[in-house]
Amino acid sequence: MPSLRTFRIEFDRPGATYAPGEIVTGDVIVDLAREKTIRALKLSIKGEANVSWERKRSTKDSQGRNRTQTDHFRASEQYFNLTYYLLGNTAGNGEVRVPAGFHRYSFNFSLPYNIPCSFEHTNGHIRYTMKAVIDRPWRFDHESKIAFTVVSSYDLNAHSHQCIGADDEVSESFCCFCCFNLGSMKLRIRIPTTGFVPGQSIETMVNLNNTSSVNVTKICVKLERSLEFHARSPYSSTKTDKAILKAEQRMGPFGEQADIPSRLQVPPIPPSHLEYCSIIDQKYSLRITIHVSGTHCSITKVYPILIGTIPLHSTISSASYIQTVQQPTAPVMQYDYDPPPPMPSPDYVPPNTPYPQMIGFASPNQPSTSTNPWDIPPPSYEECMQRADSIKDEDESNYVHGANEPFAPRYPVFNFTTSRKNENSRDNKMEKGQKEEREGEREERFIPITCASEIDSKNLEL
Repeated sequence: MPSLRTFRIEFDRPGATYAPGEIVTGDVIVDLAREKTIRALKLSIKGEANVSWERKRSTKDSQGRNRTQTDHFRASEQYFNLTYYLLGNTAGNGEVRVPAGFHRYSFNFSLPYNIPCSFEHTNGHIRYTMKAVIDRPWRFDHESKIAFTVVSSYDLNAHSHQCIGADDEVSESFCCFCCFNLGSMKLRIRIPTTGFVPGQSIETMVNLNNTSSVNVTKICVKLERSLEFHARSPYSSTKTDKAILKAEQRMGPFGEQADIPSRLQVPPIPPSHLEYCSIIDQKYSLRITIHVSGTHCSITKVYPILIGTIPLHSTISSASYIQTVQQPTAPVMQYDYDPPPPMPSPDYVPPNTPYPQMIGFASPNQPSTSTNPWDIPPPSYEECMQRADSIKDEDESNYVHGANEPFAPRYPVFNFTTSRKNENSRDNKMEKGQKEEREGEREERFIPITCASEIDSKNLEL
């Protein structure tokens, strides 16, 4: 019968979501059926980014025959790699007898400030993991691994000049066989702001003035993400990935004059610009496509948007935010001083156990994800739709407990109401009863599209 009944890592915070600069605390749980002799109980904490992909190319050998060669592109960067000894010492020349029964070894360490936000994708990731190792003499080691989320702050108020919104006018003339004039169409696209946080709705309004004989068949709005992965081996190369994160469409036909509103709720996604990471770039945009009848080309407009962790002050009001929101699963700690160097706090501290060195901290005056200055409820933290199949490293065996488990980072989500704000439009000139009747007719044609990591644009004809 194996002597090790339980070996796992537990965080004190449910959800295991932290901000840079916070102190991470938890326990390594060891449950033994009988006494065990070990060299050490080690705890390793690592933060790193990796990108990798393959590309096939055709070459010719010395005899002129075609060959297919696969290039493996890679790059990585490490933010920290710390090892603590909860039992034993760094020399590894002693032995520790661990009695039978349940044991809990506590740990605490400080995260640096200058680290990027957690991120997962098939072609790359920014990942923070912790591994506990029972070092056994003359035997295979026991290993247990777990991942946790780091959410870096991205305050939209510091970038408010990039969130001024859009008020765009588009004119389009139609003709048949380059000869017959079919009339013209005027569009006005309005987006109140271009800065959002997860949970908030991206509200758009398309004002249609169609004096042509060409009908608008549908209007599609898509939240898109563009990624760039930068490899350094075997040579510098960049891979681009674009995906639709969320979309909705309104079906026509519409009248000669119509106001078509749309609302996309931002899902749990990482903030724009992965600061402190030089091998992964991320951007978001909003694509609005007006499809027309016949063989005429669709009208498409793309607007860059910012996703943050702290909402714009101008978008927060008592009418637009639910006060009875769920308590946060990851409250943020703020420091007015440099945090202490990371150090373990085990229940049992053997003699001559060295304290680890302090990791390089940046300035503590970094923005946090706290929204307390405006007295609004803090966000909850929800799993991202993009997840890793496993957190196993290439150099790890298949016997690391927890390494083959899937992992999805958690990002802050604000619980905004879904009520649409009144805007200055032609709707304000209509009687209230007529407006409600018209909106009711539109809701029947409203087709939401479920949030997904990638949506097949061909199948949806977006």
